[in-house]
Amino acid sequence: MNVIPTNILWPTDFSDLSTAAVPYVRQYREIFQAKVHVIHVCVPVPDPDFLPDSVALSDADIQLTRTWFEASKDQVQRMVDEHLVGIPDVVTKVIRGHPWHEICGYAKESGIDLIILGTHGRTGLRHALMGSVAERVVQHAHCPVLTFKSPV
Repeated sequence: MNVIPTNILWPTDFSDLSTAAVPYVRQYREIFQAKVHVIHVCVPVPDPDFLPDSVALSDADIQLTRTWFEASKDQVQRMVDEHLVGIPDVVTKVIRGHPWHEICGYAKESGIDLIILGTHGRTGLRHALMGSVAERVVQHAHCPVLTFKSPV
């Protein structure tokens, strides 16, 4: 088991909390000279073939989903250009699926050694209703996960 990370994953949802991970990503990358991966997970619109007959997606809904996916690719690149200037060979990817599941899957498939992400620190009913992507990633990731509480 390698305890020195050679591949760091920064999953982003483009929020302020996600951006708060940047100092951690930059510092760990600098210390360990690790490769940085930045991903965004788009939650998919349900497949029309699996919706009940009473629910239908319009062509506009389907096109909006495609547009959102393509726009997310541009936004990931803007995040890299703005926050990871000077870091060579950053890997970027946009994935469709459920965030915690796709983050863990990408981490395993890509040989990620460390995942860095923030948590909102929700408790009680809000936590029960909304869950926590960070909590699920910690539970299911094959590698260490550095989490930090929302500074906001």
